[in-house]
Amino acid sequence: MNNVRATVFCCLLIAAASTTWADVVFLKSGGKVEGRIIKRTESAVEVDLGAGSISLSKAKIDRIEEGRSPLDEYDERMAVLDDNDYDGWLNLAQWASDEAMATQARKAYEKVLSIRPNDPEANSALGRMEVDGRWMPEDDAHRARGLVEFEGQWMTPAEKESAMREQKAAHAASEQRHRDADSRKRDAADAEAREAETQTAPEGIPLYWGAWGPGPINWPTRPVGRPVPPPVNRPIRVPARR
Repeated sequence: MNNVRATVFCCLLIAAASTTWADVVFLKSGGKVEGRIIKRTESAVEVDLGAGSISLSKAKIDRIEEGRSPLDEYDERMAVLDDNDYDGWLNLAQWASDEAMATQARKAYEKVLSIRPNDPEANSALGRMEVDGRWMPEDDAHRARGLVEFEGQWMTPAEKESAMREQKAAHAASEQRHRDADSRKRDAADAEAREAETQTAPEGIPLYWGAWGPGPINWPTRPVGRPVPPPVNRPIRVPARR
């Protein structure tokens, strides 16, 4: 019975030791930040999140609960690995990736590549691509495949030429639309100016009546006071009958 209890007690100790806890910084706003506190100053607390660190002002912190974090476990597991332990580094990289510790996972995968440069999982995890049996950075792989970069995308040279033609045509069409719009604006402004001139002509200058000429002020009139001559009565001649 005592042996059973001892075995159970040991299992509980092992489980407790393997359980990962993080430092938890509770904020006055109600949120919280979990990670590992790596630095404290009089005014701030710096927390390592695994993929980077963040500095929190103490004025915004309500309280801190310290505990064991995945970063602590990563450091402990890494400390016991041999430089040439391929399986150990690969397992550590996988575990760090599952724990969302991107920085630590990358370091472990880089260690895997130092042992086996052609390891597919480590190369893929680090964003490398295989071309003709050689692993290389993604950009180099695209170039090795004959692709070119255009507007942030990789494509064939023919696709690039087509994209450039379409871009040039679209640019020309846009410029033409702007020129047409400017021309319409100028025509409208000129028409408005001519209308304003005809409505505000100075005194003594006749307004122009379009097809009717320069307006009534320039129409011919008879002198004032001169009598109108009476109509001339002329006899009507009737042709003689033959």
